Amino acid sequence: MRCYGELTFNNGVSDPLDFCFRHSSIRPLQVRSELERLAKIVATKKPGAAMEIGTCLGGTLFMLCQLASPTATIISLDLPNGPFGGGYTPLQLPLFKKFRRHQQRLHFLRCDSHSAETLASVKGICGSGRLDYLFIDGDHTYEGVKQDFEMYSPLVRAGGVIAFHDVAEASMYYKVDSNVRKFWDEVKKRYAHEEIIEDQKQGWAGIGVLYL
Repeated sequence: MRCYGELTFNNGVSDPLDFCFRHSSIRPLQVRSELERLAKIVATKKPGAAMEIGTCLGGTLFMLCQLASPTATIISLDLPNGPFGGGYTPLQLPLFKKFRRHQQRLHFLRCDSHSAETLASVKGICGSGRLDYLFIDGDHTYEGVKQDFEMYSPLVRAGGVIAFHDVAEASMYYKVDSNVRKFWDEVKKRYAHEEIIEDQKQGWAGIGVLYL
């Protein structure tokens, strides 16, 4: 099997993005221009500790491994059979483990982000450290995304970054309630922030970034 993590790219974030979007097995469920802007933000931070809530096909996890420190601790938290993205199958896990670069440590938690046990597991992995980067792309209901933020944002250090996917006004894509926009409009008022939406009428996607 190809060792995705040890691939060499020479053109900033563009080459790994091209690779992701060319391969359907890990293609990100993102608007490319939006993910490219987020990737540039993450690349400048080069996080030593990072977590994403919602991994799906693994494209954003692949990018995170490419952009993070070679010694980073990276956590993938994903709910099996979840309504937003569906979660990945156990058969995909060996592929995702190949994303690891150099001395990176990858941790896969296939469980409910809203449970106290999951939060305890994340804290156990982080130890006395803090996250540099958190990507929230799990439960897209208002209550769900709010709970993810309230539970995990305290684990992000001052100077770190928290990003949300699907902050654009939702009119398609999900068949169940998607109301990240409502929470994003509330929370962004409290932080320096950046809203990345290619087209306000696109009906899905959009990335919101908070600078702590």
